[in-house]
Amino acid sequence: MITLLKDITPTYEEKAMGGEGRVQFHRPFTMEELGGRFCNLMRATLRPGDSVGVHSHTTNGEVYYMLEGSATVIDDGVETVLHAGDAQFCADGHTHGIYNHSDKDAAFLAIIVPNV
Repeated sequence: MITLLKDITPTYEEKAMGGEGRVQFHRPFTMEELGGRFCNLMRATLRPGDSVGVHSHTTNGEVYYMLEGSATVIDDGVETVLHAGDAQFCADGHTHGIYNHSDKDAAFLAIIVPNV
């Protein structure tokens, strides 16, 4: 299955997970198309000052994989700046969030996986 960027309608979430601003999401596949292999798969874009609020994971885990720019991730209360190519994994029972501290857009791939 192939999905072209031109065919993806972006969605926007205000104050994602209690964060600030408005996060843009590109979801190339529906949950049905993913067939339970992933809980979600999306590209998220944070404008300067935008964030996904700190939240916990139960019954699943989530990977943030930085694609462009840099952003500060909060992993169980510890802040670390991630740059393109860096990644963070939040396992079941842990917390994380991310915010764009820079003056340029930042984009990351978010992959939510079910516990096995």
